[in-house]
Amino acid sequence: MTKKLWDTNNNSSSDQISRFLSSDDIELDKFLFTYDIDATIAHINALSNIKIIKKTELSKLKKSLKQLRKEFINGKFELTNDYEDCHSAIEFFLTNEHGDLGKKVHTGRSRNDQVAIAMRLFAKDQLLSVKNINIKIAESFLEMAQKHSNDSMPGYTHMQRAMPSSWGLWFSAYAESFMDNVDLISYTSDWINNNPLGTAAGYGVKLPLDRKSVSEELGFNRLQLNSMYVQNSRGKYEMQILSALKQPMFDVRKFSWDMSLFLSQEFNLLKINKKYLTGSSIMPNKNNPDVIELLRANYAILAGQSSELENLISLPSGYHRDLQLTKKSLVESFQTVMKSLEILPDLIKSIVIDKELSNSFIDDEMRMTDRVYDLVAKGTPFRDAYNIIKSSEVSDAVTKVNKTNSSEGSPFNLNLDKLQKRLNKQKKLK
Repeated sequence: MTKKLWDTNNNSSSDQISRFLSSDDIELDKFLFTYDIDATIAHINALSNIKIIKKTELSKLKKSLKQLRKEFINGKFELTNDYEDCHSAIEFFLTNEHGDLGKKVHTGRSRNDQVAIAMRLFAKDQLLSVKNINIKIAESFLEMAQKHSNDSMPGYTHMQRAMPSSWGLWFSAYAESFMDNVDLISYTSDWINNNPLGTAAGYGVKLPLDRKSVSEELGFNRLQLNSMYVQNSRGKYEMQILSALKQPMFDVRKFSWDMSLFLSQEFNLLKINKKYLTGSSIMPNKNNPDVIELLRANYAILAGQSSELENLISLPSGYHRDLQLTKKSLVESFQTVMKSLEILPDLIKSIVIDKELSNSFIDDEMRMTDRVYDLVAKGTPFRDAYNIIKSSEVSDAVTKVNKTNSSEGSPFNLNLDKLQKRLNKQKKLK
């Protein structure tokens, strides 16, 4: 039978109901356990500041909590289904170690604000990891853009050849996009950087809790002040986090689509390291870009988690047990994102371009728009120039790609130095 803090008579529900109530909470709590311990240390420090816990008691409790943290990391303490959740595991551990002293630890808090702060601390750390890998990805794309800034590439719209382009443009488009992701993740991290602990079950407690010292100790910028809003924000904050996480995964999906096309035998413009390819069980001739395809598919997992969370939090004010399920969306989304993004930097750098074939794709028709602007530069109104070139024989429209006087950010005026400066600034702010 699972140990429950609230079951004073040991006559709680059956194992079947216990499993239903706990669901996969313990497995998910393994991601939160060390954060819960850190928050507990900050909480008892604050209790000591208001004389609820004596200095001698504080020393004993902190020593045990640090030992518990160490044993969990080293695998000596296992979070199992013997406990209802990680919060009760901490309290049972301290009570077993220190008797009545261990029972003081939960003073002034509820499992409601306890899980909120553990999830907040977990999310802050994870967002920092996601931010840093986005910086690495942007760096890899920008390096490739600089390397291939003048290498010709056919530009497409509607999946039809459109205008001459460059691989520098293609690579730097993703570089800039991932830089945008860095800014969005930074904003989201700052947005959630407030302390929910000390609001208990949503209505505070009749104690002058030192919430400010807890915030400072745990690295929060501010308090989440209103005790009811702490519960109302559960799910809301996670929705913003998932929204920020979807952006790099959206880019991964688009990049994977591009790669699937350019790696195909019909295009055959790119090659990648063989470690990203798999063979067929029946066709000896096949080398399939399975890694690329799974990267593309992983966006759907995040979209599903986001939809699940959005529907889950259709609730009135206050705490409801439904909110327990928000852990799954948050934890699993971070897992999906990190395992996807971590593959990208080396994958990007492994790309090899068939420059000769790529250049051969740029035919005379694709140069017609440049010919229009040649006429515009001589004073012909744009629409007249357009009609002249459109009605001309293709051979009359032949022109060299104009690499001068191109608009800023176009294939032959990439201004990669500006992107590099922006990236350098983001790296300094890590």
